[in-house]
Order: sequence, then structure tokens, then C-alpha cells
Amino acid sequence: MDDSIDPTQSAAVPPPSLPGIHSPPPEVVLDSVPSTAEVVANAKTADEIVAGQPSVDDLLGRNRRR
Repeated sequence: MDDSIDPTQSAAVPPPSLPGIHSPPPEVVLDSVPSTAEVVANAKTADEIVAGQPSVDDLLGRNRRR
């Protein structure tokens, strides 16, 4: 018994219809995006990002003091 899919039959099945999506015009969306200068001015350094993350010991609940 051959269970392979016949490509001629699968092409006959129409794809499901997608729901209507209401989105604002691109100009409205793009107007709300900060400028490159604003993004750069508000960027954190890698050290700041890493310092804000919990350590492995914190995540695993280990006590490093012995």
C-alpha cells in the first residue's frame, strides 16, 4: 500500500481563507518609529545588559558561599 501524497490531488484543495486584517497605513506606523539617533541615544551597553541579568547561580538557586 502506497501512502505517499499525490501532488495532483493536493493542488486541488484550496488554501484556507485568511481573516481580514485591519492595520493602519504604513505612513502612520512609520511616523511612530523612533529615529536612528533616538535609538542610539537610548541604547544600553553590553555591560549594562549583562549586569541586569541574573547569574547562573541565581537561576539555579545555588548558594556560592561555602
